[in-house]
Amino acid sequence: MMPRRRRPPAPQTVQALPMPVPMGGLNSISAGSAMPPSDCVRLFNLVPAEQGLRSRLGWREWCTGLTGSADNFVRSLHAFTGSAANGASNRVFAVTSTGIWDVTSSSTSPTQALAFPVTTGDAGYGYSTVMVAAGGHYLLYCDEVNGYHVYSESSGTWTAIAFGAGPSEVGGVNPSNLVHVHVFKNRVWFVERDTGNAWYLATGAIYGTATSLSMGRQFRAGGPLVGLYSWTYDGGSGMDDSLVGISNGGDVVIWQGTDPASDFALRGVWQVGAPPAGRDLAASVGGDCWLLTRFGLQPISQLVVGANSEVASSQLPTAKVASLFNNAMQGKAAKKGWAMRLHPEDATLLVMVPTEDGQATEQLVMALAPRSWSRYRDLPIYSSCVLSGKLYYGTVDGKVGINDGYVDGRTLADPNSYTAVQWALLTSFQNLGSASMKQVQMVRPTFLTEGSAPSYNAQARYRYDFTELASVSQAANTGSLWDVGTWDSAVWAGDYQATQNVTGTTGLGGDVAIAMRGTAITRTVLVGIDVFFTVGGLL
Repeated sequence: MMPRRRRPPAPQTVQALPMPVPMGGLNSISAGSAMPPSDCVRLFNLVPAEQGLRSRLGWREWCTGLTGSADNFVRSLHAFTGSAANGASNRVFAVTSTGIWDVTSSSTSPTQALAFPVTTGDAGYGYSTVMVAAGGHYLLYCDEVNGYHVYSESSGTWTAIAFGAGPSEVGGVNPSNLVHVHVFKNRVWFVERDTGNAWYLATGAIYGTATSLSMGRQFRAGGPLVGLYSWTYDGGSGMDDSLVGISNGGDVVIWQGTDPASDFALRGVWQVGAPPAGRDLAASVGGDCWLLTRFGLQPISQLVVGANSEVASSQLPTAKVASLFNNAMQGKAAKKGWAMRLHPEDATLLVMVPTEDGQATEQLVMALAPRSWSRYRDLPIYSSCVLSGKLYYGTVDGKVGINDGYVDGRTLADPNSYTAVQWALLTSFQNLGSASMKQVQMVRPTFLTEGSAPSYNAQARYRYDFTELASVSQAANTGSLWDVGTWDSAVWAGDYQATQNVTGTTGLGGDVAIAMRGTAITRTVLVGIDVFFTVGGLL
């Protein structure tokens, strides 16, 4: 009898593929089949950072009980950095339609530092800047309705500036009509409401007779002057600053010089399209001045080069999210709340997107190092400012909060309660090396955490199914939370800890993406996604 031939083992049919974490961030312009694996379709509350995609910072209440007249919107927030190196004279001020409130200290009953005489219309929307003059440190604020105000560090008080020739008054223009303030080369500049006029004071002065510079005659598209900003550049003889003016019609006017009465010169006029509502339309990023336009973020350095429009638009910082940016502008460009804010603690640039009353808030977010984009949600930000690296924000219900830590929802009434940060991801769709049908069997993400591991769900998506996964409940926390745990009893991890778990998935298709939805209650970084799949036929 012949011995039975031993059958060879069946070949392994499951293939393993390490998918890169999409550090390129959101991509809203590439065709589905052409989107690189380094980009993604959806990215909420995760931002490219160290090692991978990090969960965003959380939020906590700081002050409550702010009131307005028609509503309780905290319409603007303003930071003052004083002369004391230890920060003792630093201040944060919130502005509602009724006046200015000191919210430097956490409180349920903050002090109103100044009451506005006019509390209707756009009262409370305003712009500020710090000025260091011979008499000390000052915070200069211009309100849309109530005009020019000054906070003095030495007296600790606010003053509404009157029209006149007195030592603490402003002449030449009624200060109640000044709606924007900017310091350029140690000189205070203003924008006069509903005109093309800029006004300036003497060098180093915060009061006195103002002199006008008509910028409106340069506005080819018309409209009033909206705001004034500084742009630092190297013109061939070293670094210098230029004064940038933006009109409501979208004209950008750039001036060179130090003394507008003698050596000011017009460098040029460029058109960027009508800006969104508000005057918080510029940010200094990497030595450049970026403008907030309806088409995206426009660096001044690229604007003045004069490249053709196709090349210029492809080089904008918002190029990869152009359609997402334009969609955000549609129907919202005229709403109050547009602003750009550098967030040092988060290493990001936030573009604040206004929302309809009662709708969820959202911010477009650029990670500063890779300059890639994501979206934040569930942060109740209406207005904001930055002091000592922390982002303070105002809400539509009379509260001020701080964007820090890694959990949401910590209130003054119950500081030990919180909610987890909910994040979501959908990678780009890839054919995994062939046009054949694939069936993903398992997904194995890898996370680095500084405490409790995240709870999450991971599923394969096929045929450009963009459906977002349902929210995930956070598992019971077995660790300690920063800013919540008790000193001398709580234990915090000093280094990242890696965690991996395998999730089974179903479905079949030619192009595959991985959808994830999860929670974070500590600093959490998604560093890798392993995909295990089988390959079938073409149909």
